[in-house]
Amino acid sequence: MANPSPIAEKPNLRQLTASLRNLRHKWPEKWPGLPLVFERAWRQLDWGLPRTASPAGRLLAFGRTVVEQVERDGALRQQQGLEPAYHNRLHIADTLVCMTYLLKAARFLGVSGANNPSVAAMALSIMAGHDFLHPGGSNTRPSEFEARAVQDLQALMLAGGLPEVGRQNLAHCIMATDPVRVKGFHMQVRAREFDLLQPDCLAVLVQEADILASALPETSQSLTQALSREWAPLQPRAAAQLLLPQNRLLFLEHAAWFSSPAARLLGLEAVKLKQVKQIRSELALNS
Repeated sequence: MANPSPIAEKPNLRQLTASLRNLRHKWPEKWPGLPLVFERAWRQLDWGLPRTASPAGRLLAFGRTVVEQVERDGALRQQQGLEPAYHNRLHIADTLVCMTYLLKAARFLGVSGANNPSVAAMALSIMAGHDFLHPGGSNTRPSEFEARAVQDLQALMLAGGLPEVGRQNLAHCIMATDPVRVKGFHMQVRAREFDLLQPDCLAVLVQEADILASALPETSQSLTQALSREWAPLQPRAAAQLLLPQNRLLFLEHAAWFSSPAARLLGLEAVKLKQVKQIRSELALNS
């Protein structure tokens, strides 16, 4: 598989927001299915079809298997009224779209490792499986659901022929999506050259893709409301607090980290800071 030319057109937030809006127009009544979202994400990256036995080919086949299983599980739970309000198929689709734009931005900038199809296939496969068969709710112990996802993916990784280093890197990045670990990863890589062949740097991109839709003003409100509904049965007080502007401020200032070169190109920090300023002004007026 020949490497495509570097991306000539600078990716932007307007395009990303339009893609996220398109997902919402189809959810859930006209939902096309996660496998189609996954295929379109790969197609947008313009890598072509990798050889089946190549590293990228194995990773891509693994990712397809994951989204097929997540789609079947989610559709069944939706029919039963049990699909989580936030940690559902739409969230996985959001993260696939957001990772696609981060990868495109990284390639536009010439970030180390970004012009490698195996990196792109790994990144999309991680997003496909990072909340694998999520039961809803939040961790009751450190990295509870992240560790569960890694464990539940082991059989699929082995069946897909992923080498040990690939399985380790995939697990490393999924474990990094525990919200309490996000800041530490960004601090660890900030003094290095950002290289997507390095697991810690790829983990940062995964963390950014995981929360990007929740950080954008166009999609944040509906996602916050969905997470509140998901928490409500077991954590009613925490669910109610999620809807407060003070909680939004805490999320933006302490959980929504965007430090990768790709995130900077997309202007995510500026988008975040504009919201912080607006919320602080509103809180000051109401105090």
